[in-house]
Amino acid sequence: MNDSAVHTTSVTSLEHSIWPGLKAELEPSLQRLGLSRLAIPVMLLLHDAVDLAVRAMHFDAFRRLAEDEFGMLAGDNAADLEALFNAEVGEHGSQNIAQYCKENAQQVVVGFPQQGGDILSVTVPVAWDVSQCGTQGLVDALGLRWRQLPPQQGSTVCSYALQPAVPDPSSARKGVLLDDADSRNSMQHICDKLGYGLIRFSSAGEVIAVSRAMLDSLRLPAEATAIGDLCTAIPFNFYNDVIWGLALSSKGGVFENYRTRVYLHGEAGVTALFNVSGYRDHDATIHSLWQIVSLDEGTTHLGEGSILSEARIHNITRNYVPQMVEEKAREAVKLGKSKLINEECEIAVLFCDIVGFTSFVESNASSESIINTLNTILRRVSGSVRRHRGYIDKFMGDSVMAIFMEPADAIAAAIDMQKHAADINGLRSRAGQDSLSLRIGIHWGEVVIGNVGTPERLDWTAIGDVVNTASRIEKNCNPGAILVSQTLKDAVDVAQHPELAFGELFTIHVKGKRQGLSVCHVAATEIKTNER
Repeated sequence: MNDSAVHTTSVTSLEHSIWPGLKAELEPSLQRLGLSRLAIPVMLLLHDAVDLAVRAMHFDAFRRLAEDEFGMLAGDNAADLEALFNAEVGEHGSQNIAQYCKENAQQVVVGFPQQGGDILSVTVPVAWDVSQCGTQGLVDALGLRWRQLPPQQGSTVCSYALQPAVPDPSSARKGVLLDDADSRNSMQHICDKLGYGLIRFSSAGEVIAVSRAMLDSLRLPAEATAIGDLCTAIPFNFYNDVIWGLALSSKGGVFENYRTRVYLHGEAGVTALFNVSGYRDHDATIHSLWQIVSLDEGTTHLGEGSILSEARIHNITRNYVPQMVEEKAREAVKLGKSKLINEECEIAVLFCDIVGFTSFVESNASSESIINTLNTILRRVSGSVRRHRGYIDKFMGDSVMAIFMEPADAIAAAIDMQKHAADINGLRSRAGQDSLSLRIGIHWGEVVIGNVGTPERLDWTAIGDVVNTASRIEKNCNPGAILVSQTLKDAVDVAQHPELAFGELFTIHVKGKRQGLSVCHVAATEIKTNER
């Protein structure tokens, strides 16, 4: 295929923010082949393939480094080399190895053909087998296949293309609407196959009917005499929370995903954890479906009602978790990951500070609610960040740090913040209260967004010189103004943003930098900020 008919992305490290770009390239490739419905699972396949391909490339680079610097031969010390590689990546990440790959023109290339029958291709500069991926079952289920591309003579490069395994992949099955009888039949088969138990309770909590599967799950004989043992096995909390709680108070008497632990009859210390859902009908009978989650010996942290408790805890704590962390966590779960990995990317870092708030607190502590005043301002600042596609990284007393993927978005958010500050001060002035001004500094550049802290308390935050410089710029800003670095100004396509008015560049001297830093003020075109 002609190279001009393929869009390519080169990858040297998974710690770069590559996935949004790959997702944007994948979608039109799938659309071209009539496979848009497979966007999410194919993204999982791509993630798995690139993940393993980059690891294979990094391991090969580490092997060459070990041979050159330590005289280790991979064949003689394979286990030691693997252990050293895992220790290096675990302790320091892949930055050093990725830099070595970059300097030696080693990269994984992901291609997206603009014509033909391939969805994508993955090219690796070392010997590699795509069958090492753990997603081959998903490949088969989707009706796809990996095809190895012929290597160039004398080359160690391995290339694979993902393509439909059937001639006409665009012909998807059309769904049908099940009638009531088919629905009941399917549900019955599901319950039978998965061993779901059924129990009906009276409003007083008496067991009035039970399925054989329920007795089987508790290893009780399938006899009416066993119902008494079932009743004593179900803990009191279940009755209190569900029968006399959720089934009475919830809309329609419906309850879902309640977890309860039941001791197995005659087996000391062995418990079954159940997930229970159901409803209360018109004559006050409670119908419940019991799904066994696990069998455990001894104590366990999964207690009764744990899903409900965790949901309630999440509702309380979610506002304390940075929005970007929650969004990245959802993305990680979709990709089958159990933790957030470090990312290198170019971003705009914005610092906003309420000028003189400390002295304001000292002089106004008795006359107005300091917390309410602070939250009123920070609520407006946070709203400006959200409206312009940014993320609050952290609140630091009366200061805010926010990050943006686009430099123009950061400036637009800052202008919005100053507009709201002017509105608030107008109201405060009419009420005879002191004005509170904002000071905003913004810088642009490459940062590492990653895990900082210990397993007991982690922050997923941006670190690097860009963050420190943005903070220094903010401290050199005049109250009520927006000060940005020349780096950020140069990153904005001025022709695309005529609404932004940049002032003349001037130099400031900031802590930690020997040379002066070029900065300028910026505002909306109709309200230019006065330069110094």
